[in-house]
Amino acid sequence: MQRLAFIRHRGAAAGAVLALLAVGCGGDSEFDSSNRGANSQTEQTSVVNAYIVPRFVPGSCEIQVGDAAALTFTATNNRATEPERLLGIESDAAEAFHIAPNATLEIPPRTSIAAGQPTEDVGRGGGVDEPPSVRIEGLRESARPGTSVDVTFRFERQGDVTMNVPIEACPTQAER
Repeated sequence: MQRLAFIRHRGAAAGAVLALLAVGCGGDSEFDSSNRGANSQTEQTSVVNAYIVPRFVPGSCEIQVGDAAALTFTATNNRATEPERLLGIESDAAEAFHIAPNATLEIPPRTSIAAGQPTEDVGRGGGVDEPPSVRIEGLRESARPGTSVDVTFRFERQGDVTMNVPIEACPTQAER
């Protein structure tokens, strides 16, 4: 009899927790991922997982003013038929952003590009393509480890997407 009361009590508690979770997930709430950055969620083009990786200096977590860094991110084109082009990137925290292998990157319809990350080329036999990369030149004093800076991604169709991009707190990548 005591065991039956315990099971009923646990069942009621579990039901109460589920009810609270359902209320917390109401239809009016909007999903907002912290790794998207401010103002980056758009209907047709989005930028996610953007962060700045300063050059590795052995034994130091400091960024040298005027130094270089890498920018990693994923840009998605949600259009059904039209390609999107990333025309350029800007920030007051750096002198210049260089996109490689081309000065502009084309994003085919309903696909993504991942700068600084290997990509699989599913269209030509499933091999690994050389990923695009973005090199930042001339970091300014406002670019400090563990903080964030505004970065503007300039797209052909979407226009400007400005977001707050974090700077890796203590760079650990291999020296280049």
